Amino acid sequence: MAIGQPINRVEARDKVTGAARYTADAWLPGMACAALVGSAVSAGRVRAIDTTAAEAAPGVLAVMTHLNRPQWHSTPTALRYQETRFPLADVHIHHHGQYLAMVIAGTREQAAHAADLVAVDYETRPPVPTLDAALPDAHAPVWRFEPEFPTALALNDPDGKLMASDVRLDLEYRTPYNSHAPMEPHATLAHWDGDFLTVYTTSQHVHGDRPIIAGALGVPLERVRVISSLVGGAFGNKTTVWGHTLLAAAASRQVGRPVQLVVTRKQVFTCHGHQPPIIQRLRVGANRDGTLQAIIHHTINGTPVLFDRPEAAISPTGTVYAVRSIGVRVEVASMHMPTPATMRTPGDGPGMFAVGSALDELSYQLDMDPVELRRRNHLTAHPLERKPWSGKQLLECYDEGAHRFGWDRRAPGPRMMRDGRDWVGFGMSSAQRLEHHGPARAAVEIRDDGTAEVRTSTQEIGTGNLTTLTQVAADGTGIEPGRIGFRSGDTTLPESSPTYGSRTTGSTGTAVHLAAERVRQVAIRLAVSDPHSPLHGLPAERIAAARGRLYDVDGPHRGETYRDLLRRNGRRAIVEQGFHDPASRDPRYSYATFGAHFTEVRIDDTLRRVRVTRHVAVFAIGRVLNPKTARNQAQGGIIYAMGGALMENLATDPLTGRFIAPALTDYHVPVNADIGDIDVSFIEQPDYNAHPLGAKGLGEVVAVGVHASIANAVYHAIGIRVRDLPITPDKLTPKPS
Repeated sequence: MAIGQPINRVEARDKVTGAARYTADAWLPGMACAALVGSAVSAGRVRAIDTTAAEAAPGVLAVMTHLNRPQWHSTPTALRYQETRFPLADVHIHHHGQYLAMVIAGTREQAAHAADLVAVDYETRPPVPTLDAALPDAHAPVWRFEPEFPTALALNDPDGKLMASDVRLDLEYRTPYNSHAPMEPHATLAHWDGDFLTVYTTSQHVHGDRPIIAGALGVPLERVRVISSLVGGAFGNKTTVWGHTLLAAAASRQVGRPVQLVVTRKQVFTCHGHQPPIIQRLRVGANRDGTLQAIIHHTINGTPVLFDRPEAAISPTGTVYAVRSIGVRVEVASMHMPTPATMRTPGDGPGMFAVGSALDELSYQLDMDPVELRRRNHLTAHPLERKPWSGKQLLECYDEGAHRFGWDRRAPGPRMMRDGRDWVGFGMSSAQRLEHHGPARAAVEIRDDGTAEVRTSTQEIGTGNLTTLTQVAADGTGIEPGRIGFRSGDTTLPESSPTYGSRTTGSTGTAVHLAAERVRQVAIRLAVSDPHSPLHGLPAERIAAARGRLYDVDGPHRGETYRDLLRRNGRRAIVEQGFHDPASRDPRYSYATFGAHFTEVRIDDTLRRVRVTRHVAVFAIGRVLNPKTARNQAQGGIIYAMGGALMENLATDPLTGRFIAPALTDYHVPVNADIGDIDVSFIEQPDYNAHPLGAKGLGEVVAVGVHASIANAVYHAIGIRVRDLPITPDKLTPKPS
């Protein structure tokens, strides 16, 4: 079987040799280039804009502003998590960096030079620059979409249960702006052929982008093609259409040439999403035996002045631990900030920092081991859906993680473990992420040369999903992975599930699985009905496939290759589609993925710099399709969360609201020297209730709980509790008594 084997990534050679083509590598004859002009202020309006010098610069073809932009043909209300205005809509300025003009020229350098020549006369007004400044405006969000989480909820008298608890905690946790910081900048190449538009763009869902682009430009859906096959990092900020894509398409129509627009690194940080700052108040009540009685979780996150976008930090509150009563309240506070976007583990990551830290604080109040406290509050059913969890092996994750980590060597209290100049701390946290399902289609073709091809519109975003989907097709057809090709990332292909929300493995994987099963069955029917086939007349259920060959399971020597079968019957190929319907999951269960994190930190007594020297993580994600890509994906997610815990902060100027360090040179992310040993393992039990493949999503659960695990280890090491991320050395200096 190909599934479960640690095969190498199918696109790996292209990537390491430079043959891989990303969106910014796309080129068309006669292509022009565009550059964007961003606002230098955070709040106000454009009093006047002078493009004379830019228009006279060498190579310039056009300059577009709010004065001469094309008419947008729809409203952007369908843009989930996107601002409620299209680019260059009017003179009003809502955040620093907001696009005010676009220059189109013969080369990228000419466009960038001319963009610097655009002169803007501003009428400024004082911005709301920080979340603290916005708090007086905190309000319940006007949520424009069907909510995936409750923004207000009270179950079983949480205030009363809290007051009746033996032990009560009232805690505040903060997380700052975090940037996705993808290595690949956003880019679009747009080309019109008559009234047919082709858009090459950095996207995590080409079929989702297509109606937005078509609607904004007033083009019938069938006249728009969107292409995005390889994405060089996204983490959620390529889940929606951003303004640059629409502007590139409008520019191409205006100048009559293909137009490429690659945004600058600072524009990636400023105008293409981030995780907003969040303040979380968590009140926890428990009995002396550790039984949780109440959790009341109140969150406030920054939101753009244009619309309310709540962050689902309350996601883990009632679904991770058994608790008798739950209260949640989500508020937003309007700021002059760029539009946030979904960011890896949206909601769950910052939410579990608070919940996982609070459980640790409670364990010290109760003088109880943190793992034991979590065991005593193990949750067997979804509290709102009132259905048992399917495929929950969280207790096994605790056991395996504690064993691999050596948790039994942990001293019971803080400042009790030392090695030379280093204080040593052990911390842990749970991990959980609800399993999301989405409709998905895929086609699998078997050809008369014995090869096969998978076709679906998914993207390779660096997770190895093209490899695992190839393995799924290999098992379904019995053709070796090396003889299976892949076409992806194009709206001319069957619509996959988006490559966000950890949907690819379960949803698109199921579609590929069903397509491969169906195309194999077509081949089997052809063989058993063919008088010249060695398999003629056999019952279909006796026929299996392996190594590109159909054979009789009762006599494996009896059979033939796909190549011989198809050529003898004059068939160039056979192809079938598979469709994953989210309603096909067993409705008797609730679904999630689970895990446990264990962290060792060392803190120099003088420098007070946190080093994560060991991290052990164990996950229950159903069937593991490829242990090599899964382990690599998990390690990457853990490293991502380590950055958020220890160094990442897209800080703003408290007066102007501008991001202070919107560039990889100053926005610190982990590098190799920051990372110690990361041990990842899996409790592998297929969950066939969730998907026919038995596999569930991995991409996001791996990062949930890492922040808390590190913060808890820091407290264990030196007895200082950090509740506002990141955990930097200045927060680890003992306060004078």
